[in-house]
Amino acid sequence: MGRVREVLAEYKPSNVTGGASTTPLLVLAALNGLDELDRSAFSVLVPEIRDYFGVSLTTILTVTALSAMLPILFALPVGFTADRSNRTRMVAAGAVLWGAFSILTGFATSLFLLGLYRIGAGIGRTVEPASLSLIADHYPPEKLTGTFSVYRMGNELGLLVAPALAGTLASMFFWQVPFLVFGVPSLLLAAFMVLRMREPRRGEQLRRSLGIEEIEDIEPPSWTESWRIARGVRTLRRIWWALPFLVGSVVGILSLLSVYYDEVFDLSVATRGTIASFDRVFAIVGVLVGGAIGNRFLADRPHRVVLYAAVAAVIPAGAFVVIATTPWLPVAIAAGAVTSLITPMLGPTTYALMSLVIPPRVRTFALSGGALFVAPGLLVLPLAGGMADRFGARAGILMLVPVFLIGAAILGSAGASVEADIRAAAASAAAAAAVRQARAEGRTKLLVCRDVDVHYGQVQILFGVDFDVEEGEIVALLGTNGAGKSTLLNAISGVVTASNGSITYEGEDITFLPASEHVREGVVMVPGGKGVFPSLTVAENLRLAEWALAGDLDAERERVLDLFPRLRERASEPAGSLSGGEQQMLALAQAFLAKPRLLIIDELSLGLAPAIVEQLLDVIRSVRAAGTTVVLVEQSVNVALTIADRAVFMEKGQVRFSGPTAELMQRGDILRSVFLAGAGVGSGAKKTRERAPWEEEGEVVLDVADIRRSFGGVAALNGAHLTLRQGEILGIIGPNGAGKTTLFDVISGFVPPDTGTITFVGDDVTDKSPDERARLGLVRSFQDARLFPALTVEENILVALDQHLTLRNPALGALRLPNVRKAEARLRKRVDRLVSLLNLGPFRDKFVRDLSTGSRRLVDLACVLAADPTVLLLDEPSSGIAQRETEELGPLIQRIKTETACSILIIEHDMTLISSVSDELIAMDLGAVVTRGRPDEVLSHPKVVESYLGTSEEVIKRSGQLA
Repeated sequence: MGRVREVLAEYKPSNVTGGASTTPLLVLAALNGLDELDRSAFSVLVPEIRDYFGVSLTTILTVTALSAMLPILFALPVGFTADRSNRTRMVAAGAVLWGAFSILTGFATSLFLLGLYRIGAGIGRTVEPASLSLIADHYPPEKLTGTFSVYRMGNELGLLVAPALAGTLASMFFWQVPFLVFGVPSLLLAAFMVLRMREPRRGEQLRRSLGIEEIEDIEPPSWTESWRIARGVRTLRRIWWALPFLVGSVVGILSLLSVYYDEVFDLSVATRGTIASFDRVFAIVGVLVGGAIGNRFLADRPHRVVLYAAVAAVIPAGAFVVIATTPWLPVAIAAGAVTSLITPMLGPTTYALMSLVIPPRVRTFALSGGALFVAPGLLVLPLAGGMADRFGARAGILMLVPVFLIGAAILGSAGASVEADIRAAAASAAAAAAVRQARAEGRTKLLVCRDVDVHYGQVQILFGVDFDVEEGEIVALLGTNGAGKSTLLNAISGVVTASNGSITYEGEDITFLPASEHVREGVVMVPGGKGVFPSLTVAENLRLAEWALAGDLDAERERVLDLFPRLRERASEPAGSLSGGEQQMLALAQAFLAKPRLLIIDELSLGLAPAIVEQLLDVIRSVRAAGTTVVLVEQSVNVALTIADRAVFMEKGQVRFSGPTAELMQRGDILRSVFLAGAGVGSGAKKTRERAPWEEEGEVVLDVADIRRSFGGVAALNGAHLTLRQGEILGIIGPNGAGKTTLFDVISGFVPPDTGTITFVGDDVTDKSPDERARLGLVRSFQDARLFPALTVEENILVALDQHLTLRNPALGALRLPNVRKAEARLRKRVDRLVSLLNLGPFRDKFVRDLSTGSRRLVDLACVLAADPTVLLLDEPSSGIAQRETEELGPLIQRIKTETACSILIIEHDMTLISSVSDELIAMDLGAVVTRGRPDEVLSHPKVVESYLGTSEEVIKRSGQLA
């Protein structure tokens, strides 16, 4: 008795509604019960209706299926309208429809009219999701299980009364009378709703539970976006997929039960109705118990709701088998009572769960979307009817049991995503509230991210990120390498889909919007280091960027070229022949052509000289003045703090700081953790050590003499020359377009020179291929790590060591003979040494695709060292990695030189790094060597200052700090 009192205590009005008015709940529950009068009457009277029209059971069930399926076409439009209209009036209109067509069913004179009237009643029922949405917005989230239990009680009371009453009326008069009687109360209650019920704001109770101030109603999304948001709710998708199996099987079995009792036990219509009403007593108990325990499920671990629902489904499935096979009527009645007890037990909790996982703005639409998935399940009804016609009702019921179990299994699989979807719905409400709050204060939140998670496969990169951007500001996104900055930008621009949370742009949820739609909305991203098509000309790249434009394209193109005159000069040249700075200009020009309202730039200064960076910063300032908001990811704190109004610092996938840039400068704990040298601390190159006499007299291992190379009439190299001695580290600096990378391409054999010679360890290698030079020991790296992303770190290094494998017989390898294992063991020892040298131990078994940029560069370096280089060419080793990793790179390069005894030629824009590791520097400009000498001498050379650093004192001041 104590447990009974505890269950009943849950249904005191104050407990059920949390103090809110009970009127809306009772009215909606009453309408739910009246709807069941009509539906139950039709199910109970199937044999009489079949005999009246003189058709087969298959025909009647086909009419039932069609009358249920055709209204589904109206479900989504009705749900979409309900999300932007008065739901109370829509529910009232639906009650009028099903009440009127219920009465008309009693006047049907042909099978066609019967089907037409049943379709009309079904259209009236498509407003039920609006009733569920009203309950979710009238009552607190923690009380939804109880309120939905009361709502579901309307179903059960209707099912309790309707079968017996319909059967009694039909036996006393004729089968049409129940329909004439049951339609009238719906019409009366609909009139009461219109006059007395309040329409709550969408998401009202959810926002209150989150402590969000109520300002105004939520703006409804478009049709396409509504469908996209609903489809993005993972729990809802699983429930949708389960619906055709669950609904189709249950409706079919319930339709056949009346025929089963008629055929097998020869029961009258009144007796069949009484049995159906008897079952509803157990259903009421199931609803009461389910509602009482549902709140505990949701408060503890919500995912258990669907898991227990799936497990509990085994019981009614077994009961259905018993009903179909037993020869005894009492056993069949008892099995029916068991199904009635278990089936509705978790229904209210499932309603509450769906209300919590669906964002309030699209709740009615998403709930209506389930109707589309019910339709395929109804197709099973004619099949079950045909089976029953041929083999009896028992066979028809048995056929539907496996269908029911499949649906239960799919439903159970939804448990894994429940908690994440609840978080996502709360994040969507919080983002919408932040937009409205800013609007009320006279500001515009252009972008709002709330609780954003992003996964790449099983690896989580972002953890609950909150990120806001005000209209018209420039925000610098800073952080360590691998902190998740680029991933956040990719999620904002639609390149990757957030696995949780909400991204709102101009008040519209764009979390699941495709990247192309982001561009049309005005969100344009410039990807770091890969924004152009190298095989196309500059002009062709610009034309490609015009795909989202309309109007005078020539004028827009000229406007952009006015910002970048250099691109006009090189319009007919391949983009791949441009310098790094010119390619960045082209990427920006492509973005500007799309007329962005929010411009996202990933790594503006990546690999660029300070003078070029200054030019690009001036362009960014000009587009900002024209009304464009800018989000800038930048490894260089100096560049970021020069231009940004506000800084956001990320670490390990989370935001650690957000505020004005001046405030960030005062946070030494953050700056020291990422930018060890700090911003504005010191200037100039570090003092270099004295060179030993043996280094001065070392053997020349690489001699490059009078190299010239042109692309399309443009001279990339103009008599370039250098010598590299044994054990020396020689650095190459110069502005973008100076010819540094082209020189590397020529030395390594990827680009043939027009004139000049390359001598390596005394041999002329000018005409040798890249692989021949690599086998001799002349090895290079590239700015972008060229690895196998689907292989682990160890496997990548083993691939690089393949040339050192002494035994290559496939047959012996397949047999795993001892000599094969010894050869492979020797390679793995070399892997061990390289992993130890580069501190790659923690990443050894990780896939390369899951590594940060800095870690991938270390793996690339390991693969290069696997070739046992005599001369190692390093092209921008610090490109794209944070300043902390750059500080660690200098000692690593020195260690590599010491332990491998190789000579190193290095291109680098980080002045601090290249000055600290190089014995000498070469400065290049316009394809030729300007000067060579010790780092401090080269950096102070007037021509270097003018050509590489520019003449601005501020640029010169930062030249030793830019990364």
